[in-house]
Order: sequence, then C-alpha cells, then structure tokens
Amino acid sequence: ATPRSTARQLVREALERYGLAPEEGTSGEYVLCDVVGRPGGPGGAWQVEHLRPVGDAERPLVLQDVWKPKTGCSRRFEIRRRQEVERICEGEDAETAGESPPSS
Repeated sequence: ATPRSTARQLVREALERYGLAPEEGTSGEYVLCDVVGRPGGPGGAWQVEHLRPVGDAERPLVLQDVWKPKTGCSRRFEIRRRQEVERICEGEDAETAGESPPSS
C-alpha cells in the first residue's frame, strides 16, 4: 500500500492474495472499513466504537495521516462484506433517527 493506493485497489489486492476473489467483479461485494475501537471486550476482544465504510476512491494511508482517533482508541482497517456494512449503517441510522440535533 502507498499513499496513492485507493480503497478499491487495496480490497482487490487483499482478496487476490488470499484467494477470495476468483472471478472478476467479486471485489465489489467487499468494502474497506475504517474501524475505531479498543481492546478490552470478553477475552480481550476488539470493541468497535465506530465503523465507517471507506469510499472506493479514498486513499486509506492519507486518511490515517490526517485523522487520529481519540486517546485510548486505535484504528484499524478491515475488509467486510458490503451487505453487512450496509445493515450496520442502516441500524445506526435507525438508532439516531429519534435523537434531536445538538443545540447551539
């Protein structure tokens, strides 16, 4: 990966490396996610605090240099199935739909 690598390129390369994308076009089923969290769940498992799908044209190494997670958290990039991420994001939207915007 280089600062010029796009999320789509990285997903395609990772799938090819691990033999998960035998057919052309399969990489569209997966998305790179920017995940912020911390260890400490049951058995030291990673606890996700925030997950955001990275746009296909975004450059993950540039994102990593520009934005740092809050103290006590760390970031990692994960490749997930696009459908799973869409379900997670839809669930978050439903949870916050009833909340009022912060007052100024």
